[in-house]
This record gives sequence, C-alpha cells and structure tokens, in this order.
Amino acid sequence: MTLYYEGSMCEGTPGHMTCSYHYSSKRNCRVEILAFIDPLCVECWVIEPLMKKFYAEYRDYFTIRYLLTTQHDAGNRCLSHNAKSIAGEWNKKARLTGMCCDSDVWYDNPPSPYAIALAIKSAEFQGKMAGNRFLRRIREQIFLQKNGLNQFKDLLEVARLAKLNLEEFNSDFHSSRPIKALQCDRRLANEFAVSELPSLVFSTVSTDEEAIKVSGHYGYEVYVQILTELSGKPPVPRPLPDLEEYFRQQLFLTTKEVSYIYEWSEEDTLKELRKLQLKQVIEPINLKSGTFWKYICD
Repeated sequence: MTLYYEGSMCEGTPGHMTCSYHYSSKRNCRVEILAFIDPLCVECWVIEPLMKKFYAEYRDYFTIRYLLTTQHDAGNRCLSHNAKSIAGEWNKKARLTGMCCDSDVWYDNPPSPYAIALAIKSAEFQGKMAGNRFLRRIREQIFLQKNGLNQFKDLLEVARLAKLNLEEFNSDFHSSRPIKALQCDRRLANEFAVSELPSLVFSTVSTDEEAIKVSGHYGYEVYVQILTELSGKPPVPRPLPDLEEYFRQQLFLTTKEVSYIYEWSEEDTLKELRKLQLKQVIEPINLKSGTFWKYICD
C-alpha cells in the first residue's frame, strides 16, 4: 500500500509502514517548515507568541506544516499517574515565560491525547489552513479554557469554531484516515531524528540545500536568519495589522502574545488592550497564570 498525505508518502502494511517527505517540483521556492509538536506539550505552547509573530511578518516566504509526535497510546495509559507532574510543569513554564495556561485541566478534566491527535489529523484533510486553525482552537480550549475535550461533541464544537465542514470532520474522524496520518507523522519524526519538542525543520525544494533542524527555543532573530539563508535574500516583513483587526482574525490572544508580536512593554500592551475592552471589542478572561482576551465584537 502507498499512501500520500500532504507531501509525505507511506509504504507498507498497517504497523509496518515506512514514511518519507517529498517535495513537489510544481511548488514555488518558498521555505517549507515541518513543525514537530505535541498539542498537549507546554513547551510547544509557550513558543506560540514567536510562531504567531513569525507567521504574521514572514508568511509570504514560507509554508508550515504541523506534525504530531507524541506516543499517544502510552500517554493514555499513564495519564492518571502523570497528571500532577504535568500540571506542575505547566505552572512552572507559565511563571517563567508569562504564557498563561490553566493546569487545573489535568485534575478536573484530563484530555485524551489520542482522541485529540485523531481530531487534529481529521481537520487537516480539509486543508492546511483549516488544520492549523483547528489546532489553535484545540489548544485554546485545553490550555486556556480548561476543557479536556473528552467527548466527541466537544471536538465537534471546536470544529465549528474553526469553521470546518462538520459532516466531513465527523466522517474522517471515524475512519482510518487520521490513524494512517498519525503513523506518517511518527515515522517522519524518526526519520528526522526528532528527540526534543518543539523541533522545526526548515528546507527548500532545492536538492542542493540541506534541511536545518532547530530543536527547542531560540531567539526570534535565529528563525529570521535561517529564513534569510534559505531564501537567498533578507525577507521583508509584512506590516502588522492593527490590534483590533488582529483580534478579529485570531479570536483569542494572551497578553504575552500581544506584547511579543507588537514588541510593546507590558504597560503599553495593557493600555492598548484596555482601549479595546472599553470599545467592547474584547473581554479579559483571568487565569491563575495570567490573562487572555476574547474577541466579542461580532
């Protein structure tokens, strides 16, 4: 059996497949980024401000595809024993980075890693942008809204928030397609020797250029420099949208994300956020680890 999935090819039989990533000669010469993450990994969550800024400024120069690498089956078996340690790690990262998250979800409503991974892969069958929107909505529900998404109706509601075709999502989720997609993701992680999350692999369609793997967290300028090297010239950043428009696009943003993306001090960030609050564009949702803001204008 040969399965093509968003640029990857898997061959073999279920449980004995090998996967590789292939570039189409029909694509343009933009840089391609493979982002290896675990949707429940707090390290992958706290890099969100950087990824949002990078996309907002330089999306004309790259495409990004998220791949899931966690060993979901083992995670499900050990979840009840690990809840306390996972919650502690979330709290520690929130204090260190300022990126808020509500660790109580691990005590009150622990998420199922496997079901969430299948849902994310199901969303991706509706296109890369749809999959990325769904991934962000999933993580907002878990990290910010303390929703473990343990029933299919909860996942279906997230699909609605992400503006997916609900009938297609339902059909794909209950098929074998997302399972095969997860198998491809795991094998690609092995192929790129991914041992730390998050890991980003930058590459171009040119066979003369080697892929560049960045594991963990680095300063923003490192990612811009890699983009410059692979593009062959300094990329020109897009102007950032005004904050109200950006909220309209994103729906939810943390204080940390706004501060990082717009390069404002915490004082200036709160001043701008409160202006939008007074205009009844957004409302604050306070967590023990910080504040995120919800777009309410529509």
